[in-house]
Amino acid sequence: MNNGIVNIRGKEYKTVALRVAEFRANFPDHSLITEIVKIDDEQCIIKAFVAKDGAIIATGHAQEFRKASQINGTSYVENCETSAIGRALASLGIGGTEFASANEVVNAIHQQNNPVKEEVSEPELTAAKNNLLEASKVGKLKETFFGLKPAVQELLREYANELKKSA
Repeated sequence: MNNGIVNIRGKEYKTVALRVAEFRANFPDHSLITEIVKIDDEQCIIKAFVAKDGAIIATGHAQEFRKASQINGTSYVENCETSAIGRALASLGIGGTEFASANEVVNAIHQQNNPVKEEVSEPELTAAKNNLLEASKVGKLKETFFGLKPAVQELLREYANELKKSA
């Protein structure tokens, strides 16, 4: 990183800290305000806006999930607020042509490379196996299999293939 600018896959992104510093220097009579739109144990949605004399000039929204990354496990609210601020400032014209902050881009790349595995309970798995067994008896194995959620499909793919072979 060099002076608040991060190069990610050949594109330069300004950190939100740099965008805020530019905002404060160039818009001293404007306000930067954040508001929690939704928050619970799983997710946070924050709206950030830039205002002058009570009029909203620019907005930005962000959503973060607590389970999306190790950092979000403890700081999903902070990450959400930072992303919303970055988007509001980009909407104002601060930050270049990219709305996503450097942190958002890094986080998105990490999530693409390390998708969150959906957990499947044992009772859910057992019920799905029973449904597949019954479906195979009436020639509906394929339809039933593809009606399962992806995490269950992944766990029962071999089982479904065995049922298909034995039919």
